[in-house]
Amino acid sequence: MGKTEKLLDRIKANPKHVRFEDLVKVLKHKGYDIINVKGSHYAFSNGETTLTLVRPHGSHTFCHVQDVKEVIKKCLQ
Repeated sequence: MGKTEKLLDRIKANPKHVRFEDLVKVLKHKGYDIINVKGSHYAFSNGETTLTLVRPHGSHTFCHVQDVKEVIKKCLQ
């Protein structure tokens, strides 16, 4: 099991404490590319599915829990 798979298991186990950079790393490993960035909104696509994530602002260090759960449901199963 590589680093990315361990990171994916950790994200699935605790979606409340996921850093944006870690989520991007796992998505890129799964074949998603950043197709557009407008401010703090990042759009990812793998050719079939398009997904938009918002980078945390200010003192927030973790992604929004609902965004992480959506990514797990749509992309990381």
